[in-house]
Amino acid sequence: MSKAIDQTNRVVSLREKIAYGITEIACNPMYTIFCSFLVYFYTDVIGVNPAAVGTIILVSRIFDGFSDVIAGNLVEHTHARSGSARPWILRIAIPLGVSYVAMFTVPDCGEWGKLVYIFVSYNVVQSVVYTMANAAMSALPTYMTGDRNSRSSCYAVRLFIAAATQTVLSLKFMNIIEAMGGGQQAWVKLAAILGTIAAVIFIIVYFTTRETVTSGGENGEDVPLLVGLKALMHNKYWFLVLALQFCCVLHQVTTLTVGVYYAKYILNDAKLVGNIIMYHHFPALVVMLLLPMAIDRGVSKRLIAILSSISMLLGSAISVVYAAGFPFVISMALRGIGFGGLSSVLYGMLADTVEYGEWKTGVRTQAINVTANGVGQKIGSGLGTAAFGAILTMCGYNGMAEVQTASAVSCIRIIFIMAPIVIYLVMLVLSWLFKLDKQFPQIQKELQERKQRTRH
Repeated sequence: MSKAIDQTNRVVSLREKIAYGITEIACNPMYTIFCSFLVYFYTDVIGVNPAAVGTIILVSRIFDGFSDVIAGNLVEHTHARSGSARPWILRIAIPLGVSYVAMFTVPDCGEWGKLVYIFVSYNVVQSVVYTMANAAMSALPTYMTGDRNSRSSCYAVRLFIAAATQTVLSLKFMNIIEAMGGGQQAWVKLAAILGTIAAVIFIIVYFTTRETVTSGGENGEDVPLLVGLKALMHNKYWFLVLALQFCCVLHQVTTLTVGVYYAKYILNDAKLVGNIIMYHHFPALVVMLLLPMAIDRGVSKRLIAILSSISMLLGSAISVVYAAGFPFVISMALRGIGFGGLSSVLYGMLADTVEYGEWKTGVRTQAINVTANGVGQKIGSGLGTAAFGAILTMCGYNGMAEVQTASAVSCIRIIFIMAPIVIYLVMLVLSWLFKLDKQFPQIQKELQERKQRTRH
């Protein structure tokens, strides 16, 4: 019995943390495309109306948020010899690779034909394939170990690799497209390369990780979806992390999605989006590299989240006064430092809500807890993108025009510089309210006592 307990709460090795973290080399390019380049591809490469694109993405994201719950439930109820999350890592590898190409093979069949293809392909890729892949890889650390710090460190390593992947891709994406000849075919070729890499990586992850934790109620039984969701409604800290995730994605929309337009129409070169991403992501990478060690040593995730929110708020305040030059670089760096810190602890905070929910309700639903939080991510992205598209259209933006209206250019500037201030203020309040760190040792003690009583 003691051996089983030791395995359940094992300390995950650095090698296995890295093996888990490289899932982001497979999935993050798709996420980066969703955040930074897909709307631009739709509006400026194949010439679709930005408001129509924004509406499609909003509707799709709302559906996509609920598909996260279904995906989490599938993982929760999978009990193969290889575990619960790992089987899905293997099953989704090939569909993930194919999905990269499907995003960009929009046929030249008129405005409505393009919109229909975008709606169908976006929902299949985002709401089915990417959602299932993300559900499996997000839930995996909660099955790898019950050790809180080790689990949080797994997520921190993953987020570092995610930021590194996103930085490299963002810096070079438009240059690669141009080197491949530009136009839609260049996007398809690059997608084929990224898709092949994704499929291979997921197969590698399957064979280099292992699971030692099971899910279910206090007696280990499977939890029905409705029972799990009902328990989730009593988990106040889960809702706090949900709101933080929502704000974090809005930050990415205002920085990354809007960033490519900011580069093209204010800096007069779309490829300069790489500079904007560099100023933001390099400081984030430094923070993400250091934080796993701090988390392993038990540094409060709440404290990290609070300091991260303050850093982002200071960065945004600087950009209000200085919209260019070296102060602008500093402002983006401060936003990046905050984003790196918050991203590194967000999934660890989310994983901690699993024990809180079990303590509160007697129901342990780790996959549903982790994946259902994608609702905040998906809806936040959908609302942000839809609002941006609608505002651009109202301001007279036309992606196929050589020169944009003054109101459209002003709109891009305001959303990129001013809107984040409100987002960061909300982040600060939410981080302050997350006080689970102080309660966690007592919660773990009581859960252990319950399990011992159950065995006897």
